[in-house]
Amino acid sequence: MKWHFKVAAFKLLSSMPGGRALYGFSQQHITKSLVPSRARLGQKFGVAAQYYHWLTQHQMAERLLKGVHLDFGSGWHPTIPLFLYSMGVEKQYLFDVVPVLDARLLQQTLGALLPMLCEPGFPHRDLVRRSPPPFQHGSRDQYLKALGLSYHAPYFEVFPSLAGQVDVVTSTQVLLHVPPSVMASCFRQICQSLKPGGLFLATIHLRDILAGSFQTGLVKYQQLKYSPQTWERWINSPLMSFNRLKAPDYRAFLEQAGFELLHFEVEPGTAEELKELDQVPIAECFRRYTREDLAAKHLFFVARKR
Repeated sequence: MKWHFKVAAFKLLSSMPGGRALYGFSQQHITKSLVPSRARLGQKFGVAAQYYHWLTQHQMAERLLKGVHLDFGSGWHPTIPLFLYSMGVEKQYLFDVVPVLDARLLQQTLGALLPMLCEPGFPHRDLVRRSPPPFQHGSRDQYLKALGLSYHAPYFEVFPSLAGQVDVVTSTQVLLHVPPSVMASCFRQICQSLKPGGLFLATIHLRDILAGSFQTGLVKYQQLKYSPQTWERWINSPLMSFNRLKAPDYRAFLEQAGFELLHFEVEPGTAEELKELDQVPIAECFRRYTREDLAAKHLFFVARKR
C-alpha cells in the first residue's frame, strides 16, 4: 500500500467509533498480520536468542535464567516470554499499554510455537529445556500463572510495586511507538524496577514503519519531511504511532534515566541509501542529526542500572 494511503487509512480508523476493533478484525481476517506465522515467530525467537547470547558472552546469562524478567510491550503474541519459559526462566511480567492479548491469540501462538520448539531442525533447539503445555481450558491468566507469567495491561499501577525487584527487562520493537513526551518517564520506571546492576535490553526499528520493510527509494525517508506539528496533526495516529526518534535520542533518554550503556549497536544505512537521503527535503527538527543518524535502520542496546 502507498505511504499516503496508509496514513489516511490509519487516521480514518483512529477517528471512527469502533475503529480499533475494526482494525483488529482486519488484522486477523484480511491482512492476516495477527496470524502467528512461522516467519513471525522465528524472528522473535531470533531476537530472544540474540538477547541470551549477548548475556552469555558477557557472563550475565544467569541474571535472565535465574532471575525475574519483565517484557515491556509483549503485544499480541507473547512469543519471547514463552520461549524464555522454555529456556527455564521461572518468573516473568508481561506489560502492555492496552490489553491486546486474549485467550484466542494465546492459543494461536501456542499452536504455532509448540511444534516449532520440538522440531529437530529448530535453530535454537539447544536452548530449549522444556515446552509450555498446550492451552486447552481455563482462562488466559490461569494458564500464564501456571508458567510463572503475569500479564498486566495497562501496567501503570503495577510498576511502583516492582521497584528494585526485576533482574532483566526486554523490549522488542515497541519503543518506537512510545511518544517522546513520555519516553523519559518510561525509562525511569524501567530503571526503578530493576535491581542494582539490572539490565535493560531492547531492539528498535529506526526506519519509517509506514514505509514498510521492503520499500525502496526516497519514500523510506518520507517521515523526515514533516515538522512535529504537521506529523502529529496529519500523519501520526493512535493505531500506528511512530515517534521518529533516532539513536542519539534513545542514548540520551537512557543516560538521563540512570543507565550505563554496555552495548549500543546501530545498523547503518547503505551508501545508496545515503545518496537517496540527500535528495529528501529534511524538516528543521531533523537538521541537528548527522546523515548517518537519519539513515540508520535498527538499534540494539544493552543498558545497566548504575
